Amino acid sequence: MKITEVITHKLSFPLQRPYRNSRFWMRARPATLVEVRTDNELVGWGEGGVPSEEAIDHHVIGANPFNYELIYDALSDNGREGNTACAIEIALWDLMGKALDKPVYQLLGGPRRKRVPAYASGFFQREGLDHFQDLAEEARRCRDLGFGALKARIGFGPDYDPQILGAMRNGAGEDVGLAADANQGYDDVDTAIEAGKRLGDLDPLWYEEPIHRDNLDGYCRLREALPMRISGAEGRVGVRSFQEVVERQALDILQPDISIAGGFTECRRVWSLAWANRIPILPHYFGAVVRLAATLQWMAAIPVDEEAEEKLPLYLELDVMENGLRTELSRIPFELEDGMMPIPDRPGLGVEIDEAALQKYATTD
Repeated sequence: MKITEVITHKLSFPLQRPYRNSRFWMRARPATLVEVRTDNELVGWGEGGVPSEEAIDHHVIGANPFNYELIYDALSDNGREGNTACAIEIALWDLMGKALDKPVYQLLGGPRRKRVPAYASGFFQREGLDHFQDLAEEARRCRDLGFGALKARIGFGPDYDPQILGAMRNGAGEDVGLAADANQGYDDVDTAIEAGKRLGDLDPLWYEEPIHRDNLDGYCRLREALPMRISGAEGRVGVRSFQEVVERQALDILQPDISIAGGFTECRRVWSLAWANRIPILPHYFGAVVRLAATLQWMAAIPVDEEAEEKLPLYLELDVMENGLRTELSRIPFELEDGMMPIPDRPGLGVEIDEAALQKYATTD
């Protein structure tokens, strides 16, 4: 089996109602997918960064997908630029699974779980709505859908952030866990610490990226000053960048994103690092359906740490905001069952792309 063609699909889903986090407004949801074709007519799909055409011609065309690590290391400069190779790397695993008629999790060592609990990730400030009323209503809706935990978007100020979690608590009730994501919204550590202290009475499951991801000195201060878990690293690329976080003991939870960190290849390296240091992993997900499918295949194979999972389950982050690239691109929907997301056992990633939806959301931007 040899790769004959790589097709890049740039997509954009226009939002009917824009929404914002602490840093910017979103009026559309973009994604980049790749379609990797082979001489035996198999097609693999990936999502994330894409290298240059020159790099694809030199390292991908004519290659055997089973040489995935050689291809990835060549495209990514041995992981230093893994974000640029994610889409192709993920597509190679999709191809390998399809060639063997096995789900990707079998290639990763086998399924340690067939489904995962999901938390609802969303709760942005939506344009034209009363923020707190909307949060309470959405929290109630997600609770009724079976979610056992919800993640708020904060980072608007130490006075405002507790009101966000409070509104969600009012809507969801006392039995649903709440996490808080500031999206790097605080410019200085002292303000982030003050905001965290004011969230303390609401007992958040974790406090995510309150400051810039590269400010490891600041994260060490946050861990010392606050009682809750501090999480982050969704934008880090390659295992060496995660190693720095681990060595500094800067985070309680690592949140690698398979379409940013470097695909399955780097995420396997990261989970080995985390496992050796007994640091929990909660994969980050915010994108289209191929990234969701890849995240689920990876989560199926993440080693079990029963002591750690008793304190904090291995949660799937399930984006619940409006996004047709998550809900319309796959012919077979990914649907929650009693608060759990089944992991597909179909060959490859288990996603079947709807060509009509692919064309509908194609963009040249």
